[in-house]
Amino acid sequence: MRTAAATAIPLLSAVGYAVAALMLKRGMEGERSPWRVVFLVNMVTALAFQSWFAFGGHAFSWENVGHAVLAGVAFFVGQVLTFVAISRGDVSISTPVLGTKVVFVALFVHLSGGEELTSALWTATLLTSVALALLGGEWRANRSRMLVSVVFAFMAAIAFAATDVMQQHWVPAFHFGHFGPVMFLTVAVLSFGLVPFFDGGLLSLPRRSLAWAVPGATFLAVQAMGVAYSIGVFHEVTVTNVLYNTRGLWSVALVWAVGHWFANTEREVGAAIMFRRLLGAVLLLGAVFLCLR
Repeated sequence: MRTAAATAIPLLSAVGYAVAALMLKRGMEGERSPWRVVFLVNMVTALAFQSWFAFGGHAFSWENVGHAVLAGVAFFVGQVLTFVAISRGDVSISTPVLGTKVVFVALFVHLSGGEELTSALWTATLLTSVALALLGGEWRANRSRMLVSVVFAFMAAIAFAATDVMQQHWVPAFHFGHFGPVMFLTVAVLSFGLVPFFDGGLLSLPRRSLAWAVPGATFLAVQAMGVAYSIGVFHEVTVTNVLYNTRGLWSVALVWAVGHWFANTEREVGAAIMFRRLLGAVLLLGAVFLCLR
C-alpha cells in the first residue's frame, strides 16, 4: 500500500517548484545571463543536501561514489538548461514542458528493466503529455521566447529523467543519506565552471535580485530534496514524476492569480488560452488519479 508521504512529498515539491520558478525569474530580471543566480541556487542546494549525511548510509566505495557523481553531472546539465528556459522564456511554458520528463522516465525505466509499467501508468503518461501541450501557452505569440522555452526545457527534461532513473537504480546500494550529499556536492563543484560567464562579481549581484534569488533558491533546494528523497526511498520513479508534474498546473495557476506580485505579465493571454490551460489541468489531475489508483 502506498504511504501518505509517497503522495504528499511530490505534490508539495510541485508547489514549491512553481513558487521558486516565479521568484527566480524575478531575481534574474536585468541580468544579461542567469549564471550568477544558477551558481547561488546550486550552492544553496548543495549545502542543504549535506544535512542528509546525519542520517547515515552504506559504505563508501568507488562504484557508489561514481554513481552519485554521474547523477550529479546529469542534474547539473538539466539545471543549466532549465535556467536558460526560465530566464529567456516564459515560466508558464517552460515549466509545463519540463513535465515531459515523465515520458522519458517511463521510457528509460522500461528500457532498463526497472519497475513494471502498468497500462494505467502508460495512460497517465499519455494524459500528462497531452495536458502539458494544452498548458503550454499561446504557441503563436512571441515565437523566439516560445522556442527558447520549449527547446531548452525539453532538453532539460531528458537530463532530469536520466537523473531520476539513475537515482532509482543506484540509491539502494549507497543509501540516500550518502547518495544525495555526494550527488549535489558534484553539482556545486561543477558550478564553479560558470564563474567565467558571470556578469560581474557574485557579491555585486543587485540587492533586488538577491531579495528574490535567495528565497527562490531555498524553495528550489527544499523541493529538490523532496523529489530526490521520494525517488530514492519509495522507488516509484514514474508515479513520483506524474505527481510532481502538477507543477505545470501550479505554475499556470500562480501566474494567473498572483503573477503580478512577481512583476510577471504572462497572464495577459486572454480567456481562450486560459480555457485551454484549464482543460490541460483537468487532464493532468486525471493522470494523477490513475497513478494513485
